[in-house]
Amino acid sequence: MLCKCRIALAALLILCGPGVVAGCGTQAGAEEPGGKGKGKGDRKGKGKGRGGPGGMSGESADPLAVTVTTVRPASLSRYYRTSGTLKALRTAELVALQSGVVEKLGAEEGDTVKAGQLLAKLDARSFQLQASRDQITAQNAKQQLARLEQIAAQDAVAREELDQQLFTLKTARANAKLSRHQVRQAEVRAPFKGTITRRHVDVGNLAGPTTSLFSLADLSALDLELHLPEAEAATVKIGSEVAIELLDKSAFQAKILRRAPVVDPLTGTVKFTVRSTEFPEIAVPGAFARAKVLVDSRSAAPSLPHSAVFDVEGKPHVYIVEDGKASRRRIEVGLDGENRIEVTAGLQPDTQVVLDSSSGITEGLPIKAVPATPDEDVAGDVPADTPATSPTADSAKQPAADKTKDGDGQAEKRKKRKNRRGRK
Repeated sequence: MLCKCRIALAALLILCGPGVVAGCGTQAGAEEPGGKGKGKGDRKGKGKGRGGPGGMSGESADPLAVTVTTVRPASLSRYYRTSGTLKALRTAELVALQSGVVEKLGAEEGDTVKAGQLLAKLDARSFQLQASRDQITAQNAKQQLARLEQIAAQDAVAREELDQQLFTLKTARANAKLSRHQVRQAEVRAPFKGTITRRHVDVGNLAGPTTSLFSLADLSALDLELHLPEAEAATVKIGSEVAIELLDKSAFQAKILRRAPVVDPLTGTVKFTVRSTEFPEIAVPGAFARAKVLVDSRSAAPSLPHSAVFDVEGKPHVYIVEDGKASRRRIEVGLDGENRIEVTAGLQPDTQVVLDSSSGITEGLPIKAVPATPDEDVAGDVPADTPATSPTADSAKQPAADKTKDGDGQAEKRKKRKNRRGRK
């Protein structure tokens, strides 16, 4: 019988290893030499039981080091970005007021002309001959009236005949004046100082009231028409600075000149006219331009970087450091700027807030606060007089679709914050 037990024990030792046999042959919690058992042995043992360093009663893992920041005052600004086409201060299509063959041209495309400068002259010989004839008729009527007045002094001419001759003289003078005016109309002159943007005719062409001779533009200032949604237009003020950028990334400043007194019922937008008197040479009428309009701003507003704020069920939250652990905290926000968001309630000025809420932080996670560097902690928003950001290649190809409500992907940033709640 003893022999059979020894054989069974040897078989069990071969199949299960010496640890199991040792557990079967010793009391629970008894110390084994070297501490290699898996039971509830002493903590000095090297096993994986509860008494070992890796067991449940061992020390917790090192806290996660995270960058933290605090609520601090900053200048916040919210912009509306849109686009449009530059226009000259004023333009004119110059035509001849009467028909005639172009006899002379006095300007070419690109020429700068003064007000009253001769641009084109038509063949006006027929009008000149008619003016000469009317002038002779007027002189003859004047002489005839003088003879009748001498006779009338002797009471030899009826008063009716004298009045009739006076009427003839006035009519002849009016015809002579009209003929001279028609001669002057054969000359086309610049109505204001500007630049010839296009010449439409050549010498020898027949011109008339329906034929455009030149296109003239006043380039001393450039206008840009912007259409803002009604809700955004309510806070835009006349005289506000607008940053304008061209496709070659050159930028300049303009000011809001006037606002339309009505809202377009089809688009729900309000038209604003923006004017600039200082601009680069490449800024010409017809050029596509992007505009950044200041909608709202705050100075010294308590704020946090966008990366610190996330949404849970549509409500803004942040993670704060509390007793060495991450704790989710509901906050109230105000103006959503380009880089930072205003915090109106829910946090104290010295509360440590996790800078990046998307870095795998969960409720109750042990964390170690690491203060943010100036480069990591986003500064205030760009001032209103700073040029707009440069366009991307894709947006440059589709100028008509370049209308977003917020600055540089603010809607996308809010969307990302909402998507984070699934990971919380």
